[in-house]
Amino acid sequence: MHSLLLLSGLSLIAAAVTLSLLLGAVVRRQASADVRNDLSHATGIVLASSRAEDLLTRPAAVARFNRQLLHNPNIAKVEVVSGSAAASRAPEPNRVVYERSLRAHDGREGQLVVVSRPVAGSAAAGISVRDVWLSVTLVVLALFAVLALLMRSALRVLRGRRTALEQQSEELLDTKRRLERSSFEAIESLRAAVDAKDPSTGGHSQRVEEIALRIGRELGLDSARLELLRLGALFHDVGKLAIPDAILLKPGRLTREEFELIKRHCNDGARIVDRFGPLRPVVSIIRHHHERWGGGGYPNGLSGEAIPLEASIVGVADAWDAMTTNRPYRTMLNAEEACEELKRCRGTQFRPEVVDALLGALEVDFAVFAPLDTRHAAQAERRRPRLQVAPESRAIGLGEV
Repeated sequence: MHSLLLLSGLSLIAAAVTLSLLLGAVVRRQASADVRNDLSHATGIVLASSRAEDLLTRPAAVARFNRQLLHNPNIAKVEVVSGSAAASRAPEPNRVVYERSLRAHDGREGQLVVVSRPVAGSAAAGISVRDVWLSVTLVVLALFAVLALLMRSALRVLRGRRTALEQQSEELLDTKRRLERSSFEAIESLRAAVDAKDPSTGGHSQRVEEIALRIGRELGLDSARLELLRLGALFHDVGKLAIPDAILLKPGRLTREEFELIKRHCNDGARIVDRFGPLRPVVSIIRHHHERWGGGGYPNGLSGEAIPLEASIVGVADAWDAMTTNRPYRTMLNAEEACEELKRCRGTQFRPEVVDALLGALEVDFAVFAPLDTRHAAQAERRRPRLQVAPESRAIGLGEV
């Protein structure tokens, strides 16, 4: 706004200078015309009272003529030029030259030349030009003052509207955050409900999340992709809410029809998550985490590089936790057996670099990949009571390892 006011002021000044110059030129031309008319009128009056031919023949007549004309304030000089000398005379700048031909009875010819004072220095012209500049300056200042007041008023209105818009935007953002928080809590509740349906696999989603993140770090994923991987792993089984408990918890082998129902949880979970904006980027992870590297997986039968890397990571993490956890239909594997199974399915069911990343991370941080009963045993060992003796009072009590 200040820049606009400055540009407007400069434009007004430029317009004022241009207008003043044009009007000044007009005033000067009019002043020159007025001076020329005055010279002609004054000369005509003086010549009417004397004989023009005496100016060529009698020097005394010229002196008297000069005295009479020089009383006019606009006349600076009077000359009588005889013969052809008048033709070589050049007009002086910024002066008005009035000329009149003279002819005597004896046949001599000449010219009367009357030169004015500088037109720009004349009183009438000077006052007129000053009036022009003063008037234009006052008009420009008035216009600039009005423009400044209008801009100040407009700026006040715009600031008020901007403040109101900022408040409304903040309120909308706050409402959006509350809605997202509520939606996230609802989906988290759904995810917790999935884990609660099968007590034998309680905490499965959190373990898959932890294993997937460890694999992602081993593969060098950046923080943004790790966050998407975390969310995809955490909600990968949310679609199992639509599966009846009788099928989900069945201790024996599933029939073909029952397995088809199980396979639907990928698309069902993707549809659930797709309704929640912040989780929309992880839809492909949830939908494709059961695809196979060599093809033949579900729901779309993708293979190779067509499977998103994050989905492949979640698939391997999901398989690892499933193998190292007791399920109704089979007994858990130990870490060595699970590693052998991963190696056997490397390049057919599982993405090769993901399997390699898991095996590499396993050697560095085994606790993340430990079978569920090993974790429980370690936690129980840490909580096992033992006798403690206070060093100062020598009192005996129970504590935890």
